[in-house]
Amino acid sequence: MPRSKSSVAVSTAVMASQEEPVQPTYRGYGTFALQHPARQQRRHSWHTRPCMQEAENFQVLVCTSAYMYMEKKRKDTNCEFQLRNFLAELNCRLDLLEDYGHLKYDAGVEYAYNTLLAVRESCSKISDGAIEAGRRQASVFVETLEERYVDAMEKKETLGEKVLEGIVLMDSYLTEFETRAFALRDGSIGSYAQEVYEGGLRKMDEGIEIAKGVVDGGLDKARRARETIEIRVEHAVQRALARAKAHGLIHYDDLPEPWRVNPHILKGYRFKEGKWACVRSIFGLHNELINIWTHLLGFIMVLAIAFYFYPSSTNFSMSTKADIFIAAVFFFAACKCLACSTIWHTMNSISHQTLLERFACVDYTGISLLVAASIMTTEYAAFYCEPVSRWSYMCITALLGIGGVILPWHPTFNRADMAWLRVVFYCSLALTGFLPFGQLAYTRGIEWAQYFYAPVTKSLLVYVTGACLYASKTPERFFPGFFDYVGCSHNIWHVAVLGGIIFHYMAMQTMFTQALTRAQTSCLLY
Repeated sequence: MPRSKSSVAVSTAVMASQEEPVQPTYRGYGTFALQHPARQQRRHSWHTRPCMQEAENFQVLVCTSAYMYMEKKRKDTNCEFQLRNFLAELNCRLDLLEDYGHLKYDAGVEYAYNTLLAVRESCSKISDGAIEAGRRQASVFVETLEERYVDAMEKKETLGEKVLEGIVLMDSYLTEFETRAFALRDGSIGSYAQEVYEGGLRKMDEGIEIAKGVVDGGLDKARRARETIEIRVEHAVQRALARAKAHGLIHYDDLPEPWRVNPHILKGYRFKEGKWACVRSIFGLHNELINIWTHLLGFIMVLAIAFYFYPSSTNFSMSTKADIFIAAVFFFAACKCLACSTIWHTMNSISHQTLLERFACVDYTGISLLVAASIMTTEYAAFYCEPVSRWSYMCITALLGIGGVILPWHPTFNRADMAWLRVVFYCSLALTGFLPFGQLAYTRGIEWAQYFYAPVTKSLLVYVTGACLYASKTPERFFPGFFDYVGCSHNIWHVAVLGGIIFHYMAMQTMFTQALTRAQTSCLLY
């Protein structure tokens, strides 16, 4: 029975591996049989060299054929493997290209793109076993390309070479398509970004125009509203002047809005057209009479103290020029406060709103200076022998006083509904006078600090009581119209301010006496 070619290869390999190959006996083409081992004999001279050479050539021929067969099979397998990888990438890359939408191609490029689609479609239909599918895919792949690119495929002879050439050709087309798609994407992104940017600018311009229109409209409405209010106030002023000329004093409801301060004072209001008419009215009966004369007489009283009683005191003869200067600052601030208050209450019946607001600010600046000057006298006496602490505290108080002079000129500060804010501000300014208390309690003891500040408690108590009554509009808020001429909260506040000035002068004399005593006994400056 004849043997197969694979049997020949195996037999040949076995014979080649033996140290002494056995001479075969030929029975037909391509076959041989091994002698029985018992019949193997020692070689003799009848084995000629030509016979041995013929056997060796035959063995080489068989081995070469087997090698070429295995190499061809390996190349075919490698081509099938590369084709499978390429087809897998082809699906992904074509899907990616399709995601970019419809790309614009010329006729030649579109033909190549359609070829790629045809390759994917034809190869994807094969679903046999792994080995047969690879071979069939290779065949279909080559057939599809040969239908469209005959010239490129004719140059290759074997199926494997044609597969590799087709893979290279199709991959180059895919790369070109992807390059175009990426360029289109980048250009689209740039165009889109530019469009968004320009659209944003347009929206911004439109928004600015709308906002400008809204602002202009709001300003125009505010201007018209202000003009309307001014016209309304002007009409109210003319009406109030007419009633004041006819009746002398007018009611709270007859006043224009900016002149309405205390709704619990119902009658007794003046309303004058000129300044001199306001000045002449201080001798008439009206609801500002007590306010004017309490501070006008108080002004004269403080002048008498400053120029008569203080120079006649014992402290004055013992005082230095610095002591007298500090006392003079207090007297000046007290006189200014009382004078400004008198001017304000005299002129608050003027029919010009701008002048009315300015006179009110003058009144508030006088109060700020009085509070600051009163605090400076206590700081001067407390640190009489300590110049660094003395001037440090006094400079801080002076700055606060200057701030109190500037703040009242703000329009909000003078509004009728801001009375509580004014009270809080002035009380806070007054309480800063107790800042040195901590240092005095630490350096000299808390008992000494309490003893030093004891004389100031009277004036402080008077100030706080008057301020609370003024802010709460007590007692007239409980009996509207009953305290229109005498006894209202503002009258009490004026008396409290005058009493606070007198009590503080007395406290200043006591503190200066203690300071002079310390100076003579323990102060290094004397």
